[in-house]
Amino acid sequence: MADTVSTGRITKRHKQRPSKTGHKLPSLPSDAQITKRPLLRPAIPSPYSGPSQQKIVYISAKTPFMSAVKRAEKLLHLSDKRLVQSATQLSKDARNKKRRWERREDEDEIREEVVLKGTGKAIGKVMELGLWFQQRDAEYHVRLKTGSVFAVEDVQYEEEAEKHASAGAQVTEDVVQAASSYEIKQAVAKPMSKVMKREEHEAENGKKEISETRIRQLSVLEVYISLR
Repeated sequence: MADTVSTGRITKRHKQRPSKTGHKLPSLPSDAQITKRPLLRPAIPSPYSGPSQQKIVYISAKTPFMSAVKRAEKLLHLSDKRLVQSATQLSKDARNKKRRWERREDEDEIREEVVLKGTGKAIGKVMELGLWFQQRDAEYHVRLKTGSVFAVEDVQYEEEAEKHASAGAQVTEDVVQAASSYEIKQAVAKPMSKVMKREEHEAENGKKEISETRIRQLSVLEVYISLR
């Protein structure tokens, strides 16, 4: 007896994608003045500090190429010098050869890394620097890491009163009177652009002067470099 095979149509279940909470902000007029605030970053440690403090070289679009290379190489050579001094001190304090070699192997595994970090337009230069060190793979070990960071921008522009009244219903972003620290933390936790503060002032020419504080997401590229 021949086996009967029942055929049926396979239905695909489409997973419902979560709705995006962050909408694209409306385009700004051509006369808008944008003031970018400096990115929040920790204090730069001393180049002579120990391996517990990460050595970071911040790269901008105007940073000279070879200047960044020399800064990274200097930090790497200083870390190698500290490693040699630490191994020498361990060899003096060790009482037997076995313990000395075990400690030396543990120290060799810990290699300090110098981080080249750039955002926005500086990502291309960070990539070029990473490629420069990667081409010298006999001397350097290179790895990449991508991420994102949030920047705060102050925007000022003028808008006609009638136009503002008609477009007010179309603005879907939450506008608050003041940007408290708690609200900023909540906005940073979501990948979105958002208006955190909005103020309106009546000008003498009948137009409204609008000042906004926006939080915008930027891409970050980090290049970790260590000696082999």
